[in-house]
Amino acid sequence: MSTHSPAPLSVLFVCTGNVCRSPFAERLLAARLPGVRTASRGIAALDGQPMEALMAAELGERGGDAEGFRAATVTAPDLDADLVLTMSQRQRMHLLDEFPHAVRRIGLLGSLPQLVRLAQESPERPLREHVAAWSRIPAPRGADIPDPYRRGPEAAAHAARLIDTQIDALAGLLSP
Repeated sequence: MSTHSPAPLSVLFVCTGNVCRSPFAERLLAARLPGVRTASRGIAALDGQPMEALMAAELGERGGDAEGFRAATVTAPDLDADLVLTMSQRQRMHLLDEFPHAVRRIGLLGSLPQLVRLAQESPERPLREHVAAWSRIPAPRGADIPDPYRRGPEAAAHAARLIDTQIDALAGLLSP
């Protein structure tokens, strides 16, 4: 975590059903940085459902725990998080349309390297300022995390690897 931030950042991960990608990211970040405030939601969540079994297994292999997770639909108060990370450009655009008050906090998980670069270039600035600047940078093509829902173990493993890489970068950014 940046020493210039007044409090730990809260991070919200958003995907479609909130049973694969976003809960995987939420629980993986929580396992890697136990003090960080994380949550996940879905744009069309399968409310009340547990994490999908293949993604839960991928999470367990990485030291995370899916126990007790239940999917929930994103609401306006959820977007009060300091950093909102979507899995696809489509989800990002949906949130920007539905929740314009959060425009300077919403970005694409796959474009996280751009945020890391901003923070490294100006380490004296608060991380929240970097997030606001990063949210205005167009995401690179091909940065979406593909949805593994009901697509088998290979799709789950692929999505888990992509998310894992981004969570490593995020953990490095948020670490003391």
